Amino acid sequence: MLLTEEQIKKLNEKWVRYPIVEDSCIWCSACVAISQGVFEMNEDTWKSEVLNLESYEDLWVDDSIMACPVECIKWSK
Repeated sequence: MLLTEEQIKKLNEKWVRYPIVEDSCIWCSACVAISQGVFEMNEDTWKSEVLNLESYEDLWVDDSIMACPVECIKWSK
């Protein structure tokens, strides 16, 4: 399940950092290869999307951010 606006609001209320994928995503899938349990490729939008999790810490998100060729993945807050 992908993050909805309501889920983002709940994460923000709990002060949980989560990754954000910007519109400049080129669908290279590097983030999915590194953090398969965090990111998923959306075949309709041709963009990577963030899965709904309780926490994103210690899930290789930093490595996905560094591997992104267009630097479109960032941490919230």
